[in-house]
Amino acid sequence: MIYHDFVLSGDKALIAPSLHPEEKARLEALQTMCVLDTPPVHELDRITRMASRLFDVPIALVSLVDTNRQWFKSRVGLDASETPRDISFCGHAILAPGALVVRNATRDVRFADNPLVVGPPFIRFYAGQPIRSLEGHPIGTLCLISPHPREFSDTDADTLRDLGAIVEQYFGQQESFMRAHRAERELAHSQTLFEKTFEHAAVGIAVVSTEGSWQRVNQQLCQMLGYTEAELLHKTFQEITHPDDLAGDLELVGKVLAGEINSYTLEKRYLHANGAVVWVLLTVSLFYDEFDKSRSFIAIINDITQRKQMENELLSLQADLELRVQTRTQELSSALAQLREEMGLREAMQHSLQLEKERFRLTLANATDAFIELDPQGAITAWNQAAEQILGWSRDEVLHCQAQELVIPAGLRAPGRKGFDQFVGSDRGKKSHIQFPALRKDGSEFPAELTLAENTIEGQRIVNAFLRDISQRKADEQEILSSRWRLRLLTDNMPGPISHVDENLCYLFTNRTYEAWFGGSNGSLLGKHMAEVVDAAALATAQPYIAQALAGKQVTYENQVVRPEGTLYTHTTLVPEIRADGHVQGFYTLSQDITERKVLENKLAFEAAHDPLTGLPNRRAFMRILHETIARSRRSALGIGLLFLDLDGFKQINDTLGHEFGDKVLQTFADTLSRTVRETDIVSRLAGDEFTIILEGLDSPEAAASLVATKVLDQIGQVAQIAGKPVALRSSIGIATCSGACTLTADQLLAVADAAMYRAKASGKHTFAVN
Repeated sequence: MIYHDFVLSGDKALIAPSLHPEEKARLEALQTMCVLDTPPVHELDRITRMASRLFDVPIALVSLVDTNRQWFKSRVGLDASETPRDISFCGHAILAPGALVVRNATRDVRFADNPLVVGPPFIRFYAGQPIRSLEGHPIGTLCLISPHPREFSDTDADTLRDLGAIVEQYFGQQESFMRAHRAERELAHSQTLFEKTFEHAAVGIAVVSTEGSWQRVNQQLCQMLGYTEAELLHKTFQEITHPDDLAGDLELVGKVLAGEINSYTLEKRYLHANGAVVWVLLTVSLFYDEFDKSRSFIAIINDITQRKQMENELLSLQADLELRVQTRTQELSSALAQLREEMGLREAMQHSLQLEKERFRLTLANATDAFIELDPQGAITAWNQAAEQILGWSRDEVLHCQAQELVIPAGLRAPGRKGFDQFVGSDRGKKSHIQFPALRKDGSEFPAELTLAENTIEGQRIVNAFLRDISQRKADEQEILSSRWRLRLLTDNMPGPISHVDENLCYLFTNRTYEAWFGGSNGSLLGKHMAEVVDAAALATAQPYIAQALAGKQVTYENQVVRPEGTLYTHTTLVPEIRADGHVQGFYTLSQDITERKVLENKLAFEAAHDPLTGLPNRRAFMRILHETIARSRRSALGIGLLFLDLDGFKQINDTLGHEFGDKVLQTFADTLSRTVRETDIVSRLAGDEFTIILEGLDSPEAAASLVATKVLDQIGQVAQIAGKPVALRSSIGIATCSGACTLTADQLLAVADAAMYRAKASGKHTFAVN
């Protein structure tokens, strides 16, 4: 498609080119190639010279559009190496999907008063074909310039587009090379990072064979188990596993090897070198080496011996507490029965006992806490049994004494007295809760929680104080804080990103690696929705798996994550968080960077389908493409053509000039074929000096194939030397075609083309024959 002139009308005004809609990505693609401000290259100079002669224009340029300039990688007929972007024609050309043609710049509203039009080089005619990166971003143009207005036909546009495709192929090769170079650097960096993580991790890490032998261990694991690295490498994990835990561990190992599960986590016991038991939290996953096709286990081992000891102590304390509660309940039940009997026998004393009954009811409501009744001056008027047990003073010892003198440490008595007086003097019905270090009779202190409440009984104001020993609660709180700290320390030192997300997809927890991946720090992602953190494409891919996780199913999938330094491939596991009632209230995400593996897979896939010498599709890829082409022909009812090419006299070249020069000949032949055909045509190397070209979507297959064969023979005939040595390349071409829907199989079509090629050789070589 050609984009023509804007006709001038009214006053002239310079129109600077707009920025491309994907300007940032476009500039990144250009920078990736590392071609700006580099010396000229012969391949591009040959194209600009050819374009100048072919179109009879004095100026032909390969222009690269940078941020504020257009720089000429190749130029014919122009001394300047660059011009400002805001006055460039090419800045407009890269905005168009096809070639931009200006037949007379003086009559075009965009360029009529452009300095390059009104002054040297006095541009009148301009035609620019956009040159694109591998991802389709326009980086510049192949352009033609003349000081004279002229016409530009559709055939001219096709020729300019073909030349532009050759230029585009050069920059595509440069971009591919630079990307491969960067990938090699990143691979080396990843390997170094892994080694440092392995050696300096705060947890034990090991590589274990499928038979159980330790193949590699870090220093943390050696310290944990009390062995030197050499000692541990001469053992198996079965030898140092506690006998009671071995069967369960081996069962899970078998499931991983059978492919029933990907990994497993369990708590187990190892035997320390000194015979002691070491409790660990073990996570095991299977690693498959693509190079030597071997399998091994990766084990992450965290010492949880201290936690297990605390759990046992907590269980013991819980059992003791339950026993004490049961004993106290029995005592209270007995006291209630005795009270009822006493009330039945002494009805005459009902009025005097009413007050005691009320006090007893209040005491029962807080029977496990120390209950102290005070008068408005702070003197003790009641003291229950729990108070005796907690504080050490008997009821008779404390009655009518000041509570502050007995319960509050000396340094806190003055503020304690002031606070009590303020409480008594405030509005009635108010309650106060205080935490402070309480004092026992023996002088020891303990954390306590005090609740003050004011009541009136028979017109007399009293203050009820309920004192609770919160030593256990404080210890539990400290244990929780310590556990959280250990969990944070563990997750922050894990190599993979970990997060906890609620059912509304808002973050409840992220480890340091997760924050580093997604641009957060110091908990800045907490409370944010996943859509605010993860790029839209990655989130869309993850959405079906998130739905499964919120339905209570653990799922694993692979995804791509866009980061400033590039796209990462990840292997992610979603683990649902399920309450006791079955409700799923969120899920955990555990991810692993598998970019290196994916890059290797893509590289191996490319190498399996392409000829290593020429970079063209090999025979296996060619047969697959031909099958697909025939299938499309049957659906579209459009014809196809197959050209079978053989280099005439190639064996003599190999025998006389050597195989290394023969390889250069094959590479030149392949490059010439690729540059001669359309972008949609497929050039392949079958073997030796045998090549094929697939043409599809043809209305007149025989005419189109014959035209391509003629162009190929012409281009091959123009090759005069290779690597400084004179050569005369010749080729015989056989053509097989199908008009309309192709009814032949791929093998049949190839056989027809092969036979036609031998007829071409028999008729004098360097010609073609049609089936």
